[in-house]
Amino acid sequence: MTLYRMALRQQFVSWLIWAIVVVLGVATVVSAAPAVADSHALAALLGDLPASVRAVMGGTLMVRRPLDGYLYIKLLMYLPLLIGIFAGFQASSLLAREMDHRRFDFLLGLPLTRRRLLLVRLTALVTSQVAMWAVTILAVIVSIRQQGFRPDVLGYVLVGYSGLLVTLATATGALWASAAARDYATAARWGLGIAAVPFVYDLAVRLATASPGWRYVLPYGYYDPPHLLLTHAFPWLATFVLLAASALLTYGAVRTFEGREV
Repeated sequence: MTLYRMALRQQFVSWLIWAIVVVLGVATVVSAAPAVADSHALAALLGDLPASVRAVMGGTLMVRRPLDGYLYIKLLMYLPLLIGIFAGFQASSLLAREMDHRRFDFLLGLPLTRRRLLLVRLTALVTSQVAMWAVTILAVIVSIRQQGFRPDVLGYVLVGYSGLLVTLATATGALWASAAARDYATAARWGLGIAAVPFVYDLAVRLATASPGWRYVLPYGYYDPPHLLLTHAFPWLATFVLLAASALLTYGAVRTFEGREV
C-alpha cells in the first residue's frame, strides 16, 4: 500500500490540473447547449450531408435529442482523446522519467519484483483514470441539470465507462512504450502518439465510409456515445476487447521492464 500511495501522490498534482481544465471545458460547452437545443438548424443541416458525415456527427441522436447531439459533437467525441493524452503522459512518466532521474536504484533494491513495482504503479494510474472519468461525467450531468434540463444519467455513465476502457488501452500501450524507451522525451512522444494517431485514423475512416469496419482494429472504434445514449446498451464487446487488449499490453510492458537493464 505504501508504494501505491506514493504513486498516487506523484500523479495527484498533474491529475488535479487536468481535471480542473476538463471540468471548466465541460461547463463552458454545456452553458452554450440550451441555445442549440432550442434550434433545429443543426438537425436540418444533417439532412444535406453524406451518410458517413451524419454518422460522425451523431445524426440520429442530433435529430431525436439535439442537446445530447450537440454535446456529442462538441465534447463527448473528444473526451477519450483529451483524457487519453493525459493517460499517455502519465503512463510515460511511471517508468521512463524515473529511470531518467535514476530514482529506481532505491526501489529496485527493496525486496520486491519489478513486476510488482510496475503493477502497483499501473494500479495507481488506473485509479486516477477512473477518478478523471467520474469527475468529468459528473460535471456533465451537473452542468446539464444547472441549465434546466434533465440529464440522461445512465446514458452518460455508460459513455464514461466506455471512454474509460479506451483510455485504459491508451495508458497500457504508453506504459509499454515507457518500459522500452531510452528516455522520458521519447516515451512522452510515444504516449502522445498512442493517444492521438488512432483517434485521427478513426475519424478519417468514419468520414470516408458509413460502414467503417476497419475502425475496430483500434480502441476508438469501440467508443460510440450516440448509440449508448439512445439505447442504454451495455458495451459488452468493448469491455471484452479493450480489457483483453489492456491485459496484453500490460504483459508486454512487464516483460520488457523485467528484461531491461536499469
